[in-house]
Amino acid sequence: MSRKQAAEVLERMRTLAEELRRANELYYQQGRPELSDSQYDEMMRELRGLEAKHPELREEDSPTQSVGASPSRGATKRAHGVPMLSLDSLTSPEEVQDFDLKARKGLELEEPLSWVLEPKYDGVSASLVYEDGVLIQGLTRGDGRQGELITENLRRVQGIPDVLKGSSFPARVELRGEVILAQSRFREIREAQEARGENPFRNARNAVAGSLKRLDPTGLEDLGLDFFFWGFGELNGWRDLECYTELAERVQSAGLRVSPLLETGKGPESILAYHQRLEAQREELDYEMDGVVAKLDLLAQQRQLGRTARVPRWSLAFKFAPRRGTTRVLDIAVQVGRTGALTPVAHLEPVELAGVTVQRASLHNFGLLAERDLRIGDEVVVERAGDVIPELIEVKLDARPEDSEPFAMPEACPVCGSSVEKEGAFLYCLNIDCEAQVTRRITHLASRRALDIDRLGAKYVAQLREAGLLDRVEDVFRLPEREAEILKLERWGPKSFANLVREIDSARRPPLARFLYALGIRHVGEKIAQDLAEGFESLEALSVAEAEALEEIDGVGEVVARELAEFFRLPATLSFLEALAEAGVEVQVLQPSGDRGKEAGPLAGRVYCFTGGLDSMSRDEAKRRVEALGAQSSGSVTKKVTHVVAGAKAGSKLAKAEKLGLVILDEEALLAELADLGV
Repeated sequence: MSRKQAAEVLERMRTLAEELRRANELYYQQGRPELSDSQYDEMMRELRGLEAKHPELREEDSPTQSVGASPSRGATKRAHGVPMLSLDSLTSPEEVQDFDLKARKGLELEEPLSWVLEPKYDGVSASLVYEDGVLIQGLTRGDGRQGELITENLRRVQGIPDVLKGSSFPARVELRGEVILAQSRFREIREAQEARGENPFRNARNAVAGSLKRLDPTGLEDLGLDFFFWGFGELNGWRDLECYTELAERVQSAGLRVSPLLETGKGPESILAYHQRLEAQREELDYEMDGVVAKLDLLAQQRQLGRTARVPRWSLAFKFAPRRGTTRVLDIAVQVGRTGALTPVAHLEPVELAGVTVQRASLHNFGLLAERDLRIGDEVVVERAGDVIPELIEVKLDARPEDSEPFAMPEACPVCGSSVEKEGAFLYCLNIDCEAQVTRRITHLASRRALDIDRLGAKYVAQLREAGLLDRVEDVFRLPEREAEILKLERWGPKSFANLVREIDSARRPPLARFLYALGIRHVGEKIAQDLAEGFESLEALSVAEAEALEEIDGVGEVVARELAEFFRLPATLSFLEALAEAGVEVQVLQPSGDRGKEAGPLAGRVYCFTGGLDSMSRDEAKRRVEALGAQSSGSVTKKVTHVVAGAKAGSKLAKAEKLGLVILDEEALLAELADLGV
């Protein structure tokens, strides 16, 4: 593969990763997903396929290696005793049969496997910890490693007892399940909200997600939320159990609810038959579900197969086909994002899908729009899976009006009128001061993974801009000087203003990596921002770097390097950075590698880079272990790296390490080194 091809593949992988991270945060934390299940699954499959084909390009923070999204800012967090994993999401009978075959090979068995079959309810996952039979902790899934503490809210959910029945429970047990809301009850709640003039919940899952995050749980029991058990974390004291079905019976007798639709079956045929039967009954059931779950019944087999960093190897989710409907395109509008990307959106005649009125569908980019030759007036098929903007599946060309005209691609930005630039399938507005770009750039700069100014969400940014207090991005740091004007606005008081000032002051000295990500530079996500920060160590050094020097950073291709170099030479960028400095923003310089790692620890002074897959632990865990011993870690192979740990399918990083003459360890050598240090 040529260098140019590698750069193009890496750029596609990073685009997919960024979109999947955003989708995870919207789904798990904000309860308002924008991708359909099929869109999400297709993007995840594409990213996994690219990573399998090019393992040397896989980044350590890839969404394929994690679950969900980090807990919300400000929430009390607790670690899960056992990681709360996602499931392999399958969409075809062939994939189910392949999964079963891999499981049998992993277990070295010829005979059919025993599977437990359950509905995949579309709700919010929760973890319950009982000590001596008493509920002491309830958590959301969060990012799979830690979740938000919502114990008092969960006490008000039907099917979750405060005290387990009987006396055979262990000293400590962690039980998991799904919090859901019946469709009939959801419709009643929605009608009541509309009667009160409130913005109604968009669907049942949205209602559950919002309710469980209430700061005051009073009255939560009146919503009628339900809980169905589907799994476990810690099982201390219940080691005598051999089967999941035994556990389900024991849990049910203790007072938790187990799905009445739970069944068992032999072989992949039982999974396919169960899926077909439940999908046929789907519209008659009162709980929303988007597929079925199959897991091995024998707990010993579950333990033997184990898990990857993201999913168990002994359980799968087999999705239902998304719901579809036919409607007509009324208009094709164009939205402008923070990087200037223009995105077409189809406005539709209202159509009912799964109890929700659908009126628009994302078209993603102009390349896809041109490929489908979508026109105003076309009859189209749309599908919706879950609480999302639906996906346009098909254009019915035989029903196209004779007088229809091809959609004219915009030659100027629809918001500011500036010229646009074509890059692949995308169009970009070139005006950095475009109204739409500024609004979204401010929101991005204030987001949790950027400068983390919680008070500056989309609604407040729009309000402050309308009031003339946020004309430019740098005005964020001048808001503390506008107290009198801000306190006149709706939903602002002395306490909320003080919180805003505190958050802004905390954001004035950002680490270089966070600052680079906060700038919203095209193609620069969190991972590449971190790599750039480690490679250049200061904003000044990075801003004057030539494209050739930028390409030396592992993972930065020719296209990204050229755009970065051009970005830092734009007069608008120079003025913006100068304005930020005048507003008190001081980007922190990364300590030179020779000065880092001085903390006490036997590995102090070393800088590790991990490449390839590890069998005994994830790369993130390996990084945490060496860092706990005083070492530093790097996502790229640079001259400051001292040790490279090469796992399975190590690629270009290993070759570069050999060229630089760095110390190279395999997994066995790393484990031996850690063992010698008593870790």
